[in-house]
Amino acid sequence: MGESQGLVEFRRNKPSHFDGGYNPEKTELWIKEIEKIFRVMNCPDNQKVNYAVFMLVGEAKYWWDSTRRLLEAGGIIITWEVFRAKFFEKYFPNDVRRAKKIEFMQLKQGNMTVGEYASKFEELGKYSTFFYHPDERMKCIKFEDGLRPELRKAVGILEISDFPTLIHKCRFLEGFDHNKDNRPKFFGPQFNKKRNNEGKPYDRPQWKPQSSQFAGNSSRPMNNPAKCLKCGQGHYTKD
Repeated sequence: MGESQGLVEFRRNKPSHFDGGYNPEKTELWIKEIEKIFRVMNCPDNQKVNYAVFMLVGEAKYWWDSTRRLLEAGGIIITWEVFRAKFFEKYFPNDVRRAKKIEFMQLKQGNMTVGEYASKFEELGKYSTFFYHPDERMKCIKFEDGLRPELRKAVGILEISDFPTLIHKCRFLEGFDHNKDNRPKFFGPQFNKKRNNEGKPYDRPQWKPQSSQFAGNSSRPMNNPAKCLKCGQGHYTKD
């Protein structure tokens, strides 16, 4: 495969450009993307550097032009391994990688959901050899150690050795615990009081007459008979 034809095939896979900057995650993702394309197109080793460099832009392109001159001046043959090492040395240095490893070893669930914790665990775990332990039970134990106490206690006794199964079980228990907190209190004192009142006959409120009940707009009490204003007897004045 000629270089120009190979470059056309490489670009047909739509690789991303890399413009530099301090972003370790972006750096690693870009290299993985490029290497994936290399595998798919069965790219020869002597063309990998040329194709990758073609995708460098901005600050990254200036960096490589300078680095390439220094390597060539030192008589170093620029293989893919050499390019890769220099690339990570610049954009994902060892001190940052060590910091990621420490962050993984100290990772705790805290206020994260199980899903968020699992995502962070896998994101940081790739920087630790512990993450790739041949015994997956060790990976599960590390994950369990970072869980909140109530979840750790619940899943720890199960001794799960399959990581996806552990995540599924933790999600289930987290959802169950959340639903439990939001369920109505079916057997609480208020519910029992309500149940005890059900089925009782309706007690009609009793009307109690007031001692000072009045009729209409009159200021004369209803229980006093009308009296003559002249003699005080029980008849009207005209009588």
